[in-house]
Amino acid sequence: MAILWTFDETIGNRHTHYSVRTAGASRRLYTNGAFHSQYHPQRLLSGGVWDLLTLPALYTQHGVKTLLMLGVGGGTAIHQYRRICAPRHMTGIEFNPVHLQIAEEFFDCRGPDIKLIQADAYDWVKHSRARFDVLVDDLFVDTSTDPVRPNDIDTRWMQQLERRLRPSGMIIQNHLAPKSAWQVAQNPWVQAHFAAAILFTTPHYENGVLALYKTPVNNRHGRHLATERIRALDKAAARRLNFRGQKLY
Repeated sequence: MAILWTFDETIGNRHTHYSVRTAGASRRLYTNGAFHSQYHPQRLLSGGVWDLLTLPALYTQHGVKTLLMLGVGGGTAIHQYRRICAPRHMTGIEFNPVHLQIAEEFFDCRGPDIKLIQADAYDWVKHSRARFDVLVDDLFVDTSTDPVRPNDIDTRWMQQLERRLRPSGMIIQNHLAPKSAWQVAQNPWVQAHFAAAILFTTPHYENGVLALYKTPVNNRHGRHLATERIRALDKAAARRLNFRGQKLY
């Protein structure tokens, strides 16, 4: 693995070390030594937790014309949506300007279909009036150990996210553990405003990704739709799929 670029930043008492490294044809972003994002220009899927941010969108036949990505990082999930779903427009909100610079310069997150905005996602969502087919909530901040959510996922936050959806839209939300995703799905307000909830996991990561759908979704049929879509684009990628979708309600 070779180091392509490094940058050190100190704000107040907090020091952050960024590095972009190459591993074969792939590029990887590390923040304070933590593996943050991966981009391989010839691979449809990453084989990581980022796949779980994309696959739930294939569980329906509505299509993805507009995407809102809260937390861009290196842009791995944005690339996957571009290749698999081909949205007309993708909006990425990222608080860290260094991550945006890296996404544009080293991870090729640019083009007429991508708009990256440096902003506080909580403030942006609160004041925006735009609506999207898919909203990916991947908001984390780096610490000296594991990343953490900057704020709790409470009813008020879920209400703000739901207001940014189109009638047949969905929220895809990354959690550090499945238990956290379960807790959100059990929220009475969430159950009253979403027709289905599916928990996505992969044996390689501890994360649990919660997908909330405004329209009914059948877990088995959804997996078939997702697998067939990947197979049509890349048979090898379809053979490597290794994830579980568990219907929560």
